[in-house]
Amino acid sequence: MISRFTLENYFQLHEGKAIDFRLRVQKDQNNQYSFCIHPQDVNGETWDFKVIGNFLECITSTSEALNSLLVDGDILSNLDKNVLFLMIKQVASKIQELETVNTSQRNQLFERVEALEQFHREYETAQEYERDRG
Repeated sequence: MISRFTLENYFQLHEGKAIDFRLRVQKDQNNQYSFCIHPQDVNGETWDFKVIGNFLECITSTSEALNSLLVDGDILSNLDKNVLFLMIKQVASKIQELETVNTSQRNQLFERVEALEQFHREYETAQEYERDRG
């Protein structure tokens, strides 16, 4: 099962819309090549890939790639089951990530509320002590 978007997915996205594409190649300070691809002379999505020997790694963010794949129903009908599975897997992963962040933030909020409640109790106790002394 695939776990990342591929150049083939990119071509499926533009099937029937473009046959010519522009590549812009870049070489970083570590002599690592990457490129971005965009349909030539038509509207379309730009995805980035890193070249690793004879292999490519899509480095376009998952959300950008998903957004480009979800443009319209015609695109979805042209995608194969593996791509749809990948999309569902990526969305599920993102949901899980957000749930983890939300749980963490909720726990931090509860801890902060508890600390504020404890401070409030101590403050009231100190106020009562001062009234009793006076």
